[in-house]
Amino acid sequence: MKIDEAATNQRAECCGQCPFARSTSKEYLDTRGDNSERFLGQSFINAVLPCHMEDAENNAVVGQGQQCAGAAKFRANLGVNWLHPSLGELPVDEVAVFTTAEELLAHHRGISLAEAEDYLKTHTLGSMAVRELEEAMMKGRFCDA
Repeated sequence: MKIDEAATNQRAECCGQCPFARSTSKEYLDTRGDNSERFLGQSFINAVLPCHMEDAENNAVVGQGQQCAGAAKFRANLGVNWLHPSLGELPVDEVAVFTTAEELLAHHRGISLAEAEDYLKTHTLGSMAVRELEEAMMKGRFCDA
């Protein structure tokens, strides 16, 4: 499938439980399992990230619902601007959304920023992105340009 066929409209604001938003409680994130590395890896690749709150069962379904606002803002905060044009883009938002990979990881895992920085020295964003690409290909969810 082509990526522009899988992409949907861009949501303008973060949903109430966005995993990229500073306001989303760790308690809620814990109910979904630790997806921090998945979110980080997908932020750097041509991945359509739908809002999980648009599905009746709160699951993200590619090609349905709007694209995640938090993901678009997080990508903007990190300066990720090389992705496919059909992926949603929003302006930088350093207030509502994490501004670094370390912040997201620390919040999701309930660890300090220093611990998150140390972790990312040996578990790189590049390796997380490659893992997400491999997983998408294995599951037949890889979209090409």
